[in-house]
Amino acid sequence: MKCINLLIILVLVIIVTSCKQTPGKSGEGFNGHNAPASPIYKRELAKQIESNNNGGLTYIFNKYVKIEGKDYLDIIIRGDEIEAKGLILVKNWHKLENLKRTGGKGYSGAELRNLELDIIDRDAEPVFIYKDLEEIVD
Repeated sequence: MKCINLLIILVLVIIVTSCKQTPGKSGEGFNGHNAPASPIYKRELAKQIESNNNGGLTYIFNKYVKIEGKDYLDIIIRGDEIEAKGLILVKNWHKLENLKRTGGKGYSGAELRNLELDIIDRDAEPVFIYKDLEEIVD
């Protein structure tokens, strides 16, 4: 009986450990010591996005947030060398009208296929701004 309990605990520990995701796989800014809102994290994220602008990244919607009166998409960016969090400022709601109307409800986990961004203040504190996307895929 003790062996079975020990085996169950071991299996649970392995499952929990393997399911843990760590945003940011590479780069100086993603070393775990920098918050996604920090300038160094955003600079590294900008570099990664620019170096993968040929479609090597996947953008996953988490939630819609409003910060200091501005609208943002909270997303996860994934690629071969990156898994990071990001906030995308939305000024133009083209192709995002339903997402805005619902406040993002029902879209969590959806892919923002071929998301296009403008990145301003790259060298200081980058701001990621929504330009366009192909479609939202649930």
